[in-house]
Amino acid sequence: MKSLLSVVYLIVVLISTVRSQSVNVSTSSNPLVNQLCPEFSFDTLFNYKKEKLALSEFRGKFVIVDFWATFCLPCIADFPKLENLQKRFGDTLQLLLVATDGYQKTKQFYETRNKANNPMVLPCAINKSMARYFQVKEVSMYVWIDDQGYIKAITDQRQLTEQNVADFIGHKRMTVREKEKRVMIDAGKPLLIAAKEIDSSSVIYGSVLTKHLKGVGAGYKYAGLKDKTRIFAHNHPITGLYMLAFGDSTGSVKYSRVVIESAHMDKFIPPKREDFDTWKLDNTYCYELTVPEQKQNDIYKIMREDLNRLFGYNAYQEYRTQKCLILKAEKGFRFLKDTTVTPKVSYSSGGITVVNYPFSKLTDMIIHYNQNKIIFDETGLTGKVDITIQAIMNDIDAINKELKKYGLSLQYEDRQVQMLVIKDPL
Repeated sequence: MKSLLSVVYLIVVLISTVRSQSVNVSTSSNPLVNQLCPEFSFDTLFNYKKEKLALSEFRGKFVIVDFWATFCLPCIADFPKLENLQKRFGDTLQLLLVATDGYQKTKQFYETRNKANNPMVLPCAINKSMARYFQVKEVSMYVWIDDQGYIKAITDQRQLTEQNVADFIGHKRMTVREKEKRVMIDAGKPLLIAAKEIDSSSVIYGSVLTKHLKGVGAGYKYAGLKDKTRIFAHNHPITGLYMLAFGDSTGSVKYSRVVIESAHMDKFIPPKREDFDTWKLDNTYCYELTVPEQKQNDIYKIMREDLNRLFGYNAYQEYRTQKCLILKAEKGFRFLKDTTVTPKVSYSSGGITVVNYPFSKLTDMIIHYNQNKIIFDETGLTGKVDITIQAIMNDIDAINKELKKYGLSLQYEDRQVQMLVIKDPL
């Protein structure tokens, strides 16, 4: 198939060299770029004028395909930008959403948006073979297809700017950074060895600490119940490393419980006008600590001392008064469980359903979608419940409207909370 596409591509080049080469992209290592896009068909569509669609129907337009998922809050946050681009460039451009987490969750998401009087504007399709072809391993991912059907770039959301789109449809040279190809790091190997295999110049400290490793996804392992002798974090900023170091066998400190008091905030978060892909190269790190069994109870203490020595900050925990969201229940709240049904939990950013599960599962799901807020469950409820919330899950007002049906509410109140404080050295 690849050789056939190459022949087709050569014929098009000979016939129309100017048009086929007029959209130039920075050098790409992805073999799909500059290939003719296969003919994909869609028979599962949302928000489209027809029940079926073939990608070739957009021939003559510039197409940008957005692979997204309902659980991806950054994907959803970018929808207004996509809608504005579609409006700005009109019929010359076609933005097409392709959902990656199935029909039911996508359907629920669209219904929730309609119910909230915030309907979607862009069409959305579901096509697993298209996701497999483009090797979608994470969202969001954008595929740029020119008006002749050729794949011109595969990028992340940071490259989707009005200027880049204008250059794309204007047959001008555009320079975009292609989406990094994910490299699977072998977590079973010591980081020192794995890092050298990926980038021999990356190791900078013997505990081990390395600079950013290109292509490696951010992740971490805390010293849990099974293995208390090893901790690692891949491509984390300084804040993330301290969150892990001040955690315990249940996990790291939550981001909502971190206070940074520094005159150099650009070391913790990228400045507004700085490109994240550039910033992360000098400000994210991979760290690993392995200790003998007799020192496993001190592993977090050792990591904290390590970080203070390596980065020079003063980090500690103390109680501070914080504005928190408190989950409360009315006195008349009754468990709505049906113990005859199979326990089930279904969730997406468009809503959650808890059936015959402990009440704590509902709290966990609300916290999951609101990780920038401190949330406490003060209901005192422990029994199993059947509860469905159909709302945008990071919209507290929308969640409260749904909770009210069950005699529940989220209220802002001050509480004394143990916070992780990271300060510049004295």
